[in-house]
Amino acid sequence: MSIRSKIRTRIGRVRNKIGLLTTKWEKMYPAYRHRRLYKVYSTQYKHYMEIQHFEDKKAEGEDAYVQKWKVFGSRVDPYNYRFKSRFLGPNPNIVPEDIGLSCVEEVLNPMELRPAYTDKNLFPEIIGKENVPRTIVCRINGSQILDAEYKKAEKDLSEYIGGAETLILKPTVESCAGRGIIKFVKKGDAFVSTDGRTTLSKAFLESYRKDFCLQEAISQHAFMENLCPTSVNTIRLCLYRSVKDEKPKVTASIVRIGKNGAFVDNACAGGMFIGVNVATGEMGKFVINRLGNKESVWNDIDFSQNTFVVPNWKEVVAFAEYVGTRIPHHRLIALDIALTREGKPILIEFNIEWFSFWLYEYTNQEALGEYTDEIIDYCKNKKQK
Repeated sequence: MSIRSKIRTRIGRVRNKIGLLTTKWEKMYPAYRHRRLYKVYSTQYKHYMEIQHFEDKKAEGEDAYVQKWKVFGSRVDPYNYRFKSRFLGPNPNIVPEDIGLSCVEEVLNPMELRPAYTDKNLFPEIIGKENVPRTIVCRINGSQILDAEYKKAEKDLSEYIGGAETLILKPTVESCAGRGIIKFVKKGDAFVSTDGRTTLSKAFLESYRKDFCLQEAISQHAFMENLCPTSVNTIRLCLYRSVKDEKPKVTASIVRIGKNGAFVDNACAGGMFIGVNVATGEMGKFVINRLGNKESVWNDIDFSQNTFVVPNWKEVVAFAEYVGTRIPHHRLIALDIALTREGKPILIEFNIEWFSFWLYEYTNQEALGEYTDEIIDYCKNKKQK
C-alpha cells in the first residue's frame, strides 16, 4: 500500500470514529442533533441565497410555515423557507431540512433499524435479484470476496463476469452522491476504468473498500440514454408508506440527468434534475442544480420547447410501491430507479436517510404532498412520548 493510500485509510478511520461518537452523542441528546442540524442548514441556505442574490428578508407565507413546523421546537429555520419558496411559492408544506432529518426521518425510519437496510449488497435479497443489476462479486462486512450467492469467490474473476462489457464498482455502505463509484469498460481481455488509471483485478478489489459490490452495468432505455448517453439517468421517487392504511404512496418525483461525459447523474457530481408529474409522468420545462441554478437547455436538449413523458410511467410507480412493501421497518424511502433497454424498471438503490426534501421542492413539488399533515401529526405524537 502506498503512503498516500495509508494516509487516506487513517483519515477514513478517524472520520468513522468521529461519526460514531457523534451518532452516540446524538442518540443520548436528541436536542443536540437538532441544534447542530439547524446550524448546518440555516448556514447553507443563507449561503445559497447569497449565491442567487436573493434578498434576505421575510418571505410571503413565512409565518404560516413557522407556525406549522414549530410543533417540533421553538426554532424553525427561516432561510430554508426563504430560499425554497422562490421555487415552490408561499407554501407551509416546505420541509425544513433539519426538522426533516431529526424529527420526521427519525420517527418514520428509526435509526437503530437502518444499518442492514442501507447495505446495497442486501438489495437483491430484499426485493429480488431480478429487480436489481446483476451482481458479479461483492464483499460484506469486510469478508472475503463473495459471489452473487454470498459464497467465497474461488473462481477466476472472468468466470463471474461472463459476457458483460461494462461493469460498475460501488461502495455499499457509508456512501452517497456517487462518491467512490468506478466504471470499467472491456478493452481486449481486460476491464479498464474510464479514467484509464485502473485495471480490474482481484488484487485491486481486495484493496478498494471494506464493503463493495461489482455489478454488470445496465443497458438503459433509449429515452433515458438520450438525456445523457454517458451516464445511467435515474428516476428518483419519494415514497411514503402511510401510518393510516399501510399503503405506499408516491408523493413526488424527479429525473436525474448527468452531464455529457460523466457516468454518474448525481446533482452533487455536476448533474441536473427535472421535476416529474406523479400523476402522468410528464417532465417539467427546466432542469436545475443543487444551488438552484435553472437551465432550459441541458445536453443540447431544450426542455422548455418539448413535452417529455417518462416511458412506462405507471409501471415505474407500481414498481416503486412494490419496493415500499419490502421495507417494513421504514416508511419514508427515496428510490433511484433506472429503465432497462426494454423499459423494465430496475432498482439502482433506495435511501432511508438524508432524504433531500429539496430535490422535489426545487421543482415546484411538495416533497410529502397531501400527506404532510398526517406525517407531522404522527411524528409529533411519537416524539412527545
